[in-house]
Amino acid sequence: MKIILSIEVILPPLAGIGRYAWELATRAPLHPDVESMRFMSDGRWTALPEMGQSASRSTQINAASGPSFRTNLTSKLRQQLGRIPLVSRLYGQLMPKLVAGQLDKVDDAIFHGPNYFVPKTHLPTVLTIHDLSVYRFPQWHPSTRVERMLTTIPESIQRANLILTDSEAIRQELMQQFSLPAEKLKTVLLGVDPAYFPRTDQELLPVLNQFGLRAKEYALFVSTIEPRKNLTNLLAAYGALPDHLRQHFPLVLVGGRGWQSDAIHAEIERGVQQGWVKYLGYVEQHLLPYLYAGCRLFAYPSWYEGFGLPIVEAMASGVPVLTSNTSSMPEVAAGAALLVNPADVDQIKQGLQRGLEDHEWRTQAITLGLQRAAQLSWDACVQNTVAAYKTVSVR
Repeated sequence: MKIILSIEVILPPLAGIGRYAWELATRAPLHPDVESMRFMSDGRWTALPEMGQSASRSTQINAASGPSFRTNLTSKLRQQLGRIPLVSRLYGQLMPKLVAGQLDKVDDAIFHGPNYFVPKTHLPTVLTIHDLSVYRFPQWHPSTRVERMLTTIPESIQRANLILTDSEAIRQELMQQFSLPAEKLKTVLLGVDPAYFPRTDQELLPVLNQFGLRAKEYALFVSTIEPRKNLTNLLAAYGALPDHLRQHFPLVLVGGRGWQSDAIHAEIERGVQQGWVKYLGYVEQHLLPYLYAGCRLFAYPSWYEGFGLPIVEAMASGVPVLTSNTSSMPEVAAGAALLVNPADVDQIKQGLQRGLEDHEWRTQAITLGLQRAAQLSWDACVQNTVAAYKTVSVR
């Protein structure tokens, strides 16, 4: 099979959809059933970008860090331009035409849009839809993105021969939202990078020392700081813990500033001033596995997720996980995590206290989490994606 993969989303820092597209782009060409894979970005043929350490599977602490400045600048520029209404509308109108124009020149290939979009084309197409947050919670997104996606998603669904979702929960949402036949959708679970695994205190020491942390003496949250991640309730719950507990096990937050996060940052600062919050901001990718493996509890009571990669990364790192009982998170955790109602601050607080203090539960959660994470790999994700390509190519 010949595959054309759209890679606009592969920009640093790699997370979520960017990570998914990167893993497909780097692993699928190695599959024996993939004859070739070409890349397209913004309607132009392109090479896979050099992502440097941000995408490396190496965990050497002193390795060269970070992608190029030029790529970072491109990422920020795209975000800023995308929030200008006129630019967003023009992009939404022009891009399908540019992509279609290029694909008209191709005789034999499958086009895969890993980020909610496929153009009108004579080629068979595979579309990945990661979640329906623009429908469920439009307030979490810039209005320009919502406007564009509410047009792009239905059009792409109509064009696609096959739709992939990261979880069965999102597959069911899509079927209900758009009255789609079950055979048009396939769930392909995501994977976890092999860089995430349990580590000894000795292995953790060099990195934890950089951040003033001690192994198994902090709770951890990792994600962009934005309303969708429910940090307001997490901070309220953590702040309600007994003082000795939160002082001994501070809440460590890792993630860059996201959209509409000013109020959340003000709450973070209050916790920092009181001594029970440590905010590290954006942390280079090669250091994250150490921060995961060093924590006592990973807390991720997000409102809504299409999959929730941090949940699996924490499990693979050998730490207990607290997450939400909504959307895809129970499915991804598969009985290995402590599930809480993200709207119930007291329930989150009780879950946090159990995750920090209940030795019996912690031991069980670590074992079950490692077993669950072992079932989820990027190689399996790519294998299942290529199998999906085959069903399209024979139609």
